[in-house]
Amino acid sequence: MLMTNLIAPRSCRAPSRSRGFGLLQVLLLIAVMAGLAAMGYLQWRERTLVDSSRQERQALAQADRAIITFATVMHRLPCADTNRDGFEDCTVVADQKGWLPSASLRLAGADPGVDVGQLRYLVQRGADANNLTVRTDAWRPLQYDEDGQTFFAMRAGGYPNDILTLTDFCQRLETARTTPLSATLAQVNAVPVRAVAYALAHPGSNDADGDGDLFDGANSNAGTNTSRMEDPARRPQLTNYNDIVFERSFASLQSDLQCRPLINSINTVALGNDVVAQVADMRDDNIESARRAVAFTTLAAVMTGLEIALAVAEGISDAGNAAAEWVGCALSLGLAVNLCAAAPQHTVAAGLAGGVIYANVAVVALNATAAGIAGSALTLADDAATPEQVCPARDQTLINQALADAQTEVTNAINARIAVQTEITNKTIERNNAIAARNTAVALLRSVVRGPGSSSSIDTQMTTMFTATGNWGNASYSLDLANSRLTQATNERNLWAAEVAKYDSMLADTAGTIVRLTNEIAALDAQIATNPPNKAALQDTRSGKAAELRLAQDPALLTSARDDSVASLATAQAVLNTATSTRNSAASTFNTARNNYQSAYANLVNGAARYTIYDSSGNVVGYGCTTACVLGDIDVSSAFSSAFVDLFGYSASTSPSIDAKYLKPVKLQKELDALNEKLVAAQKRETKALDQRDQVQQLINNPAPCNVTGSAVIPMTPDQAESILVEVDRKGGTR
Repeated sequence: MLMTNLIAPRSCRAPSRSRGFGLLQVLLLIAVMAGLAAMGYLQWRERTLVDSSRQERQALAQADRAIITFATVMHRLPCADTNRDGFEDCTVVADQKGWLPSASLRLAGADPGVDVGQLRYLVQRGADANNLTVRTDAWRPLQYDEDGQTFFAMRAGGYPNDILTLTDFCQRLETARTTPLSATLAQVNAVPVRAVAYALAHPGSNDADGDGDLFDGANSNAGTNTSRMEDPARRPQLTNYNDIVFERSFASLQSDLQCRPLINSINTVALGNDVVAQVADMRDDNIESARRAVAFTTLAAVMTGLEIALAVAEGISDAGNAAAEWVGCALSLGLAVNLCAAAPQHTVAAGLAGGVIYANVAVVALNATAAGIAGSALTLADDAATPEQVCPARDQTLINQALADAQTEVTNAINARIAVQTEITNKTIERNNAIAARNTAVALLRSVVRGPGSSSSIDTQMTTMFTATGNWGNASYSLDLANSRLTQATNERNLWAAEVAKYDSMLADTAGTIVRLTNEIAALDAQIATNPPNKAALQDTRSGKAAELRLAQDPALLTSARDDSVASLATAQAVLNTATSTRNSAASTFNTARNNYQSAYANLVNGAARYTIYDSSGNVVGYGCTTACVLGDIDVSSAFSSAFVDLFGYSASTSPSIDAKYLKPVKLQKELDALNEKLVAAQKRETKALDQRDQVQQLINNPAPCNVTGSAVIPMTPDQAESILVEVDRKGGTR
């Protein structure tokens, strides 16, 4: 019984609580693990998107190379694959967009790097010569007209029409490039819309816009999108667009296929063929005509050589002027309006002088070659021809003048460099003197404020004032320079835009341009003949018109000059964009510096109303004041005002003066920096002048040779010469 009573209470104890995770801990653990998993997924997804984008662009690049290989082999572009069997479908001309014909590309020896139907493909298949997917006789070598005056017309009747090579495709590219844009031509959805030779689109990883077609926007075949793709500049957006587009312009395709060198190589042979024909005519009709032709051609070569030398000298001068004026504009911090306005014009003029030189070099080479051929033909046709008839003498007076002009530019460049070095020496002395004057003035202001003591309670305000003034000076100069460069960049952009517009106008109406320029040159000649006061300016204008006329008479050279101007315009626009951003940043920095300066000024002036003066141990030895003086204070108002104005200028309450002693060294240092840049430009001008003088000397020392030997024989017949031309044409040039 006793045992029972002892045990019973023990059995009534409450059970102990279980140990381990509770429900809350489990939920927390699950949340943490889910967060880590989400972070890992997002990182994996980001890496996957980057890798996918890279692979997509690599696929487009490989497909582009395959198309260029196809064009090189087949002399045309492949048609689009409209039924996704991998082969091009060329039956319906309106089918400009479909899939990349990967199987057809492989048959032509090109590896597109993708399987059937992976990439969308848009190709130019306009009417007639605008169809880039056909092979037709679109190009023939050039020939002289009936009067032997121009060499710009393609050969007509009598020339084989079954020669289908890469030159024909190059000509169709040129036709397509110059054809006005219409809704039926292949194009990309840019602003403004622009025509393309072909375009490729990769659909990305999914149907972003949810229309049932992997390709988004204009890249799909839905509706009226049969001639258009999206702008390659359009960035993928996961919400409704994730395609990547690659476009190929007509000009870039011409460049990759080396169209211009190829065509020029065949035209060179065509020129020889025409010369043979003309020589044969001269032999049959009148040998005396051959003598006159030799004299005329050689004279033209000499005169053109002189024009090259003069253009070289003018180009050096313009380049030197441009360098000096750009630096001069920066030196004056934008205040030298004439320099800032003239600098971009000289820069453009120097670039155009290069185009004139290239044009003249081409002409002198042509004339020298023709002179040699005609001289040889005359000697071989007539034993009675004298050396003077075959190789007429050059006008040494004109040649010597060309060399003298180049030497004058060398002398001017050397003198300009020496003058800048002298300026730098003088400016350095002036800056050092200004630094000494500033230090003396700073010491004077401190001594006025401290009086008999070693320091004062407004020493900190003075130090802050000095720092804020220096910052204001640097920010002010940076803003002036940024505004100056913005003006320069704007002017240069506008000049290049005008050049591009001029070339576009010339290309649009070449015949009318030639007539207009010829009339303008004749009118200028009439004015110059009267020896007016502005004769030099009129002669400069005439030289420019003559250069434009030579460009207008050579479509290839004119197109090249226009392309160069377009590239220069793009560069000028990029410079302008940068200059605008720099100016905005400089303006923000200046506003901050100005506010800090005005605060520092107010704190110093207010603090100087009555302040404490200490000895070297920090003990108070007196009080200084300017306006709130009491009996026993040291009144420094007059001395303080005089020293303050001497350092910062009369208008110091709003802004310091750049000519007062504190900022004068900063101003002189900026001018010294600009002079050092000007020295670099002057040194470059001197080096360029020396190089160009040597080039003129080389032109004089090494004229086109006139090595004519032999006796009268029957020259090559025109039929033989034409057979050589046809064979070269069939084989695709002389490369």
